[in-house]
Amino acid sequence: MKTCLKFLLKHYLRLITLMVLFVHRPTVVAIAGSVNKNFVKQEIKSRLERMGLDVRANPKNFNTEIGLPLAILDLPSGYNEYRKWIPVILGAPLKIFQRNFPKFLILSLGTSDEGDMGYLLSMLKPDISIVTDITQRYREGFSDMNNLVEEYHTLTNKTRKKGTLVLNSDNYRVREIAKDNKRKIIYFGFSELTDAMIKEVIKTPKGQKVIIKYKDKEREQEIQRFGKHHAYAFTIGFIVETELIKMLATKKTNT
Repeated sequence: MKTCLKFLLKHYLRLITLMVLFVHRPTVVAIAGSVNKNFVKQEIKSRLERMGLDVRANPKNFNTEIGLPLAILDLPSGYNEYRKWIPVILGAPLKIFQRNFPKFLILSLGTSDEGDMGYLLSMLKPDISIVTDITQRYREGFSDMNNLVEEYHTLTNKTRKKGTLVLNSDNYRVREIAKDNKRKIIYFGFSELTDAMIKEVIKTPKGQKVIIKYKDKEREQEIQRFGKHHAYAFTIGFIVETELIKMLATKKTNT
């Protein structure tokens, strides 16, 4: 009984989500990877909010087959209490005609079993897709690393054809998933052969100063956090902000 109800709920939420995204057509930034998704998501969200843009991001654990549509629809989870699902189910269709639906969705995508990514991407088509890293972490649901890597390959192939891929050049598995892909690709990392190079990370009393080089221009920023993963998040955030500014300018020109 419980399995049947979950199946029905999953596909009901998917259907509503498809209708909502068709009506409102937000710009979608998808974030995937074994690590660092949450910090990257928060960095991008903060940047877009500072630009005055209307943004919605999914909570940390709302990145699965049921959690992702709930996040897109801005609805709570009923968890294991059936009664709490009733207002969620009744309220979902009202989101189709919501007047203040955000123009930008920043969504981390979770994949713990084969086929997860394909199901999530049956609901949305990202304009920008980010792969932070691919490691052995959370590999339990996959028979081998090749099957895990295939999930991220699905993401790169399901991104809009005129969209952008933002990929970690320091991870050879991430580099491999972009082979023969015709979409625009921006690599980030510490290598000199990357598009957005992290030139230097300098420790400060309150955190670290990150210096990046992108399109022959250097940019530096002091962040009040420690760790290489925050340097990655800052770099990805800068790339995405730059790309979205271009997208917005193109839309204005076309209108």
